[in-house]
Amino acid sequence: MELINSQIDKIEDLLAKLDEVIDNARSVPFSAKISIEKEALYSVIDDIRGTVYDMRKGLPSEINQARRVLHDRDNHLSDARSKAEMIIKAAESEAHRILNEHDLVVHAKKMAAQIEEEAKANEREYMVHAAEYAVDILDQMDKLMQNTLNEQLKRANDIENFYSGVLADIQDNRSSVKNQISK
Repeated sequence: MELINSQIDKIEDLLAKLDEVIDNARSVPFSAKISIEKEALYSVIDDIRGTVYDMRKGLPSEINQARRVLHDRDNHLSDARSKAEMIIKAAESEAHRILNEHDLVVHAKKMAAQIEEEAKANEREYMVHAAEYAVDILDQMDKLMQNTLNEQLKRANDIENFYSGVLADIQDNRSSVKNQISK
């Protein structure tokens, strides 16, 4: 722990030295900017980096391992979040697709029920029209058959009257011929 405290003190000294370099920098005329010597600035920054490196090197290996574990954990968490987001998006997409399919199925069932109801109504209507048509045809056939029967009865009556007249003529002629023979 004492080593860390001494290195922290060293970093604070280097930061104070950095302040001194900035304070001793020349100011640029007519502006709030300053001009710093590159080499002096880089020298202090390099010293700070070296001290930080020494501090890291001096840390127990468990701390470095803990840093790696934390870094790995962060990477794993990031990967897990990405995978979880992809899974959630895929699930949302699938749920949306299923919902759309469900909506389509419900809509299709409603349309099928409506079409079936319309078909039944049309079937009833067609059956009524077919029955009415059949009754009309049967009525026409009844009238035709009645007319045909009446005509045939009239013809049969006319034929009967004709043959009855012919038969009566024949009988009259025979009687007349017999009477002439008997005279």
